[in-house]
Amino acid sequence: MSESKTPIVITKEGCHRCHELKEWLKERNVRYIERDINDEEFVHELLQDTNFLKTFCDSEGCIVNTPAVIYKGKYWFKELWGISGLREKEAKKLFGVK
Repeated sequence: MSESKTPIVITKEGCHRCHELKEWLKERNVRYIERDINDEEFVHELLQDTNFLKTFCDSEGCIVNTPAVIYKGKYWFKELWGISGLREKEAKKLFGVK
């Protein structure tokens, strides 16, 4: 997947962390593109991306935790989330928010 200047937030219906991240981004006026992991066309695009395959797939298949973010040529998930929720310090650093 080409490196986008706008973060792509991978979400799914009923995902409370997805809602939390989108609200956090909106409150800070961070533009993003939302893509649904259940969109077959989008999944086909992901399966063509070697970074995606290395990050989320193994010989047993692929597991994508949502929300995941595609930004700066990389996939971000565990860097943004801890046991207590969004790691705000890391999110601010990634999205360039003060």
